[in-house]
Amino acid sequence: MIICANCGAEIEKDVPKCPYCGFINKEGAEKKFQADLDEIREDIKEVRKEPSKALVKGLSGGVKVIIVTAAILLVLAIVVVAELILAMKDRPKEFLSPEEEAYASAYRETAGEQLTEAYDNKDIAAMAQIYDKAYSKDRVNLWGVDHYEASYASSCYMKLQGLLPVLDQGKIDKYTAEEITYYCFYFYYRGYGDDGAEIFDPIRQDEIIPIITDRLMYTAEDMEAFREEVYEAPNVDRSKVHKVTKKYYKNYR
Repeated sequence: MIICANCGAEIEKDVPKCPYCGFINKEGAEKKFQADLDEIREDIKEVRKEPSKALVKGLSGGVKVIIVTAAILLVLAIVVVAELILAMKDRPKEFLSPEEEAYASAYRETAGEQLTEAYDNKDIAAMAQIYDKAYSKDRVNLWGVDHYEASYASSCYMKLQGLLPVLDQGKIDKYTAEEITYYCFYFYYRGYGDDGAEIFDPIRQDEIIPIITDRLMYTAEDMEAFREEVYEAPNVDRSKVHKVTKKYYKNYR
């Protein structure tokens, strides 16, 4: 874990962007770029198998396969580079003005009171709304506020509920599969900690584990084996979840 240079939140060292304020984490962004390139290299290895297959149908067919596939991979590489450049340009200010600091402090105090009330009522939707509004709309970091962990867990739970219907469609893209897997791993490994245990331990047992085993087709042995790969207490590493998902997501249902 590292401290975000912009907002001071504790974040995973490999994330490309702070999830709380959007500040670019250079080391994480570079690792994501390298991971994307590694994925492209794997695709190239698969492409190299195509010529021998194509030669059975004729040399010209094999050449066309190579040219078309190489062009597609080149475009993908350009897109990856362009996304990284745009992300680096979209950097928030590194320091808040005194007025902005005062606003953020008052905002956190109010949000803390709202979260406490929602937590006491076990209102998951309300906690998720408070969390998402702070980070997505008002751009205020709630890290350190009472029931912050429970509010993040609430946001994860509501997002997972919104994604689950995709599993009924019979086809799922890699990004959606990664999101679903991340949220399920987060709850399975109790990333919400003691703060959210009262609310989310029953949900983990009654809802999350059945999703993992019956719909994502992971065994209990799989989940325990992945613990060292994807879990760095108290957080789940999204970049490592991606590697696990890539191997298994075609079995999701």
